[in-house]
Amino acid sequence: MTSYVSTAAQISTVILGLGFFFITRVMAKKQSTYPPEVPSLLPWFGSVFGFVSGPSRFLALCHAQFGPVFKFLLGGRNIIVVSTAEAVHNALFTDYRVLTNRAEHYDHFHVVCNNTSLYPTIFDTFSHKLFPVLDRRLSKRALDSVTTDFAETVFGRLKLQSVGVPVSLRRSLTEPVYAAVTAIFLGSKFSPDSYEDWFDFWTTLPLRLIRRPFWSFPSTRARGRLLDHFTMCLHAASPDNDDDKLAGDFSKAIRENNIPFEAASPAVLAVMLALHTNPFNNLFWLFSWLLADPRAFSSLRDEIDKGVRKEFGNLQTFISEASPRRLDSATFALLSSAILEATRLTMLQTGVHLAESDFQLKDGKTTIPVQKGEYVLLYPRPAQQNDASYPDPQKFVLDRFVQSEYQSELTPTSGKPYFAFGAGKHVCKGRYLAMFEIKVLTILYLSLFDVTPIPLDSQSSRWEPPQFSPQSVGTTHPTHDVFVKLRPRVTL
Repeated sequence: MTSYVSTAAQISTVILGLGFFFITRVMAKKQSTYPPEVPSLLPWFGSVFGFVSGPSRFLALCHAQFGPVFKFLLGGRNIIVVSTAEAVHNALFTDYRVLTNRAEHYDHFHVVCNNTSLYPTIFDTFSHKLFPVLDRRLSKRALDSVTTDFAETVFGRLKLQSVGVPVSLRRSLTEPVYAAVTAIFLGSKFSPDSYEDWFDFWTTLPLRLIRRPFWSFPSTRARGRLLDHFTMCLHAASPDNDDDKLAGDFSKAIRENNIPFEAASPAVLAVMLALHTNPFNNLFWLFSWLLADPRAFSSLRDEIDKGVRKEFGNLQTFISEASPRRLDSATFALLSSAILEATRLTMLQTGVHLAESDFQLKDGKTTIPVQKGEYVLLYPRPAQQNDASYPDPQKFVLDRFVQSEYQSELTPTSGKPYFAFGAGKHVCKGRYLAMFEIKVLTILYLSLFDVTPIPLDSQSSRWEPPQFSPQSVGTTHPTHDVFVKLRPRVTL
């Protein structure tokens, strides 16, 4: 009996020991695999097929399953996704020597240029010579002098819109802005009639950024023609000619560093992509949501009509005197709120950053271990659609950002998770220009036209905005365009 008890005790001890060993190993494995990893059976490839088939859908599904922080393998790269407001904020304020966005800039350069051998030289030239120029030209203080002809250019292009027949909402909104912004940066030597090539290339950008093969041949040819335009513009531009705008600064820096214009033109195209892409998408969604909500549409138009009369007297004076300073006032508080709300809803990711060394990324009371060579993808969409910060977070609420006492167009976001214009060292250089160009286009569009959306189904009288495309990168893209009929409101 004693022998039996002794044997049982020994067996029990072994079982308990094995159990303890097993539990500690499991716990250690859990700790060592934080953040949780998205499982994959394919080495190196990892989640490439799920991500490429629909990046925004992939991130949303992973967030729902694994929480606000997770890791996945993508073509040999370990990518850590962070989506809490604090983690995103801390990543954006991390020293660039620890967490750099250089790899992201390289990827953007790659989508517009097959030959990247001169990328390091071009990147250094643009970073040290041209980006400081952009910072000065696009600062809030200097922007008034840069945008003197902006409203007139937009108005001139809007007058060319077809009325009484179906027109593309996307094109009718973005073509005038493309012409005006291009004139600001590149002067008269760059033709605004390149818009069709721009549009063909821009609409395939999400597929190019995720390296999805087999994008359309017309898009590739459009890119070639755009690069030819930029090359000729750089050749002809002179920094001593005010009409050449920033093209003169670009040309001077490129010449001084002995970079062929043909090699530098993709970098100029990448800069213009950065300036156009988010405002273009935000314009489209802003108008789509306004058209789906007649009460919001009417309220905003009323503010615009009254605001133009109060601040400028009439629309003609607005066209000749509109400036960022005059539009940043309580008179257009509802318009500022509408733009901030559209940018909140359309933001997906704010960039991918490469860790240059091991470090701990603070996330509330915890830290996220990041190893050298891993990538950190900032995914603020869940934080910007959190009902604790934004009641009814997935709905477009026109007056969500209206201040009880108006201070400025960007201050209503203070204290809330809002990363549409970046933060820290990665704040958007063109944020003030983006607000201004959307305001000018919206004021002129709603002043000049009555807008009627056309349902996709001719048998239906109900109209709804399109869905978000799962292929979206950076900001949301629509699954399809919207067509509208324009009728003149005023004659100038």
